[in-house]
Amino acid sequence: MKVKKELKIGEKYTVRELQEFAVAEMYKSIPEHEDKTDPQVGAILTTSDGIVIETAHRGELRAGDHAEFTVLERKCRDRKVDGCVIYATLEPCAPGARKNPKLSCSERIANGRIKKIYIGIQDPDPTVKGKGEDFLRSKNIEIEYFDKDLQNEIIAANEKFMEEARERARIADLADLQPIKNPFEIGLKNFAYNDFSEDALQLYIEKANIPYKVDSEEFKKLLVKWDFIDIDNGQPTGWGILLFGKKPTDKYSQARIKFTVVKSEGLKPEIEDFDMALVKAPEEIEKYLRYVFPKSIDRSHFEHTEHTEISRQLLEAITNAIVHRDYKIDGAQILINITPKEIIIKSPGAPIVPLEKLQSFTAPTVSRNPKLADIFYNMRYIERRGFGMEELQKYKPKPVYSFDGVNTVLSITRNIILSKEDIRQILESLKEEEKKAYDYLRRETRATKSDYATYAQIDDKKAQRILKKLVDAGLVQTEGKAKATEYVIAVAGTIDE
Repeated sequence: MKVKKELKIGEKYTVRELQEFAVAEMYKSIPEHEDKTDPQVGAILTTSDGIVIETAHRGELRAGDHAEFTVLERKCRDRKVDGCVIYATLEPCAPGARKNPKLSCSERIANGRIKKIYIGIQDPDPTVKGKGEDFLRSKNIEIEYFDKDLQNEIIAANEKFMEEARERARIADLADLQPIKNPFEIGLKNFAYNDFSEDALQLYIEKANIPYKVDSEEFKKLLVKWDFIDIDNGQPTGWGILLFGKKPTDKYSQARIKFTVVKSEGLKPEIEDFDMALVKAPEEIEKYLRYVFPKSIDRSHFEHTEHTEISRQLLEAITNAIVHRDYKIDGAQILINITPKEIIIKSPGAPIVPLEKLQSFTAPTVSRNPKLADIFYNMRYIERRGFGMEELQKYKPKPVYSFDGVNTVLSITRNIILSKEDIRQILESLKEEEKKAYDYLRRETRATKSDYATYAQIDDKKAQRILKKLVDAGLVQTEGKAKATEYVIAVAGTIDE
């Protein structure tokens, strides 16, 4: 990576420039092992307004020393760093991740009263990923993330280290080091191993290519290592029950995923709840969506083709809501509302990245629940590098992200595809004047309210009211604004003459 400016201690820079300097510093890292790959890590310490105090990289002054330790303890030991900012290309290690009496980097950052940290990527090891961040947040340290393109560069530079770390975590024996636990990694009273669904465990083994049988001691050790079983008491943890429980809602009502589907205006909503183990939910939801969005025939071209609204982007958007929501909010369920006009996905919790980055589809790759994200990635339900976000913006018009005070909300305007039977049912519910307008638009393809008013020999106000009924029914959509608004057929399916 080429850095546009030269870094000088004591000079002031923008957030983007400081992120770039940290990445450049990362490349200077000195490995310490020959039998495994070490991470490349860079760190920049600045004042609160962006003046560079010091830089460091892994192994700079002593083999194996972490970049954050070097910049804080070796280079700035006698300097007061209260209120300063750190830019680190890798998530700082969490308490318990280093042998006593060594302190973790996150503890050193908290002890230094650092105000804010920009993190490049989360730790790739799913057994510790996110724990450093959790500790820093518990100390009221603000966290933001590097820009997505710089994240991709950090990942590419550390690809071999990351793969080795994930593989060690996937099949290795229990580690000696036990990082701090969050509430979902503690054994649940009144729950036992038989509260796990054998089908859910087997599904994960098969999809993630785990080389153990579901009832083997090796597999149970992995569940302990991943904090799905508590090492202290042998009971399933919160994450374990959410992912693999026979009925997670027995403990967490917020584990329910609720669909409300209105197939056409005036019809009674259809309600469907999913309360099974989370690892089983994506496939069950996909089956349900095939019922909600049946295939239809597009006769707009010489060769008739089948269509469905189910897309990889939609499935990943729903799966992301499952993976990245805030499970600490009791009773807050994922709500998915489907109407003829739009799909609304409500995921409990505020965005963990700035909302404007979600809205512009430039959000960095980061997870609120790294353990869930890793499990779903291993099962190939989600992409690790945020490709789902890149695909999602291909919808036309682009989906819209917002926050309603409780939920992160994704709104998708539907490109309606209805079956012949769907359209027939909707037409039967229309008045004669509305059917006449629909037939007109089928012939003309598009028209303004004035065009239709002239054709039907009615005034513009009545024409607009009739056309709005077709929009509300999901048969027609609008393009343009004000007087330039045109009404166009919105469905790909047609009915026989």
